[in-house]
Amino acid sequence: MMFSIRSLLSLAILLLPILGFPFRISRSTHLATQCSSKAQGDDHGEKLYHDARRSFLIASGLSTLFGQAEPASAAKWLGRKSGLYVIDDTSDAVRKEQVDTPVPTLSSEYALLKILPVKNPVFRTLEQNIESLSVVRLQADDANEKDTKEKFRKAGQSVETAIKVLTEKRSQLQPVFFTEDSTQVAIAKGERGEVLIESLLADLSALLEATKSLNATLVSAREKKALLSLSYLGELLVKEYPYRVPTTGKFSFLPRLLGRATVTFRIKRKNSILGNITIVADGYTAPITAGNFVDLCLRNFYTGLPVKSMSKKFGPTSDPIATNVNVLGSFNEGFYSPLTGKLRRIPLEVIRLEKLTGSPKLSYSFLRPDFTSLDVLSFGSSSFTQGVSAASLADNMEGVSLIPSMNSKPLLTFDTPGLVAMNHPDNYPNGGSSEFFALQDNAFPDGKNRLLDGQYAPFGFIIEGSSVFQSLNDGDMIDATFVDDFGKLNLMQIRSSSFTDVVQGTEAAALLF
Repeated sequence: MMFSIRSLLSLAILLLPILGFPFRISRSTHLATQCSSKAQGDDHGEKLYHDARRSFLIASGLSTLFGQAEPASAAKWLGRKSGLYVIDDTSDAVRKEQVDTPVPTLSSEYALLKILPVKNPVFRTLEQNIESLSVVRLQADDANEKDTKEKFRKAGQSVETAIKVLTEKRSQLQPVFFTEDSTQVAIAKGERGEVLIESLLADLSALLEATKSLNATLVSAREKKALLSLSYLGELLVKEYPYRVPTTGKFSFLPRLLGRATVTFRIKRKNSILGNITIVADGYTAPITAGNFVDLCLRNFYTGLPVKSMSKKFGPTSDPIATNVNVLGSFNEGFYSPLTGKLRRIPLEVIRLEKLTGSPKLSYSFLRPDFTSLDVLSFGSSSFTQGVSAASLADNMEGVSLIPSMNSKPLLTFDTPGLVAMNHPDNYPNGGSSEFFALQDNAFPDGKNRLLDGQYAPFGFIIEGSSVFQSLNDGDMIDATFVDDFGKLNLMQIRSSSFTDVVQGTEAAALLF
């Protein structure tokens, strides 16, 4: 059998750690390994980790070599799913994993799990067992002692079941490897998978101890931690990116996040450090919006920019609600792309559910800045200014499916705590560039958060530093920006168009900007 030089080099790189040669592990992975080792004893945990890691590395190496010697480029891979506006998805993963109700609003951790396009039965069993502890979180303050003890007892049983399932069926939680994966990605997946399983086991053990304390606050905190660890593990189980992401015209130079990345901002007030705010940027929620955010973080665009309190109006133009929102990432008009020399504008990108089928659809707005009403935002608008019709647009674009807005609803709601979204000028939903925000407590009267649903693009969740975020004031500053190494691997840059196409765009793409 003939192998390319690249394939042989890939195999050599994979065999180095197996044969005992020094191998560099990232600091975050090393720390996680130490934590997981301490959970079961240093020697035992370290041996377990290295034995399993070797098997993963061998499997990933063989998969890369015998599956496809030359991995396809990101542009070619994405090209199979080109399209624009409301995309009619044909992915098996989406058809099988239909979502018929909006994501629960209990916490960001719940949302991160529900959005994942994963059908793995072991993964979903773990999710159900951990989420069943919400009965403890939501118990009434006046519950009697007997009922309270019974709820904690059942909660403990659920955690014990989760630990048993994870221990006995961990082999069914191996990362999914693709022929498109580079050697770097394959190695990172294998190492990360084992570290995350050990981390989840440690989190579940801590959660079990919390149920014995009858302390609902402690149980809630440790349940969230376990759910977050499970969501990290779930990212490695995604068999196929579930949506078609546009790659043509002006979309061709927009970065996209085909997975997730963790971003941490260090916040400063005058000469004092307030603390950190950690956000999971979610490409399964808004791939281009999240990709733009992570791209700007890697460029260090946000570092040094202040928090700005902006007065914004939400709801119908006839009876809007005005409120002040703390917006981050504000700098003049926004980010100017070095590729085009022009202001990078991000279209309004929202995952919507078809009411009849419950299928999630990746959607983009047809609304142009010369419209003044948000009631004609896309999904079947019958006409445009300058005589351009939605029907003719659909005829000329591959993969376009027009759906009336009345027949769909946003997957995510702004009732979800810690939901992060891209900001855009009022009445110009496709005018976002670099600004983003999340709602602080009491930003709106009860029930009014939903006025933002479908009008702004959610792309991430605050998972740590909520108290720091809630305390933000006008003038506070982002002092430093950090992006996790694994998340960087999920950021894709597409350069399939010529420079002329990028600058001029197609007639259809121009409608967005």
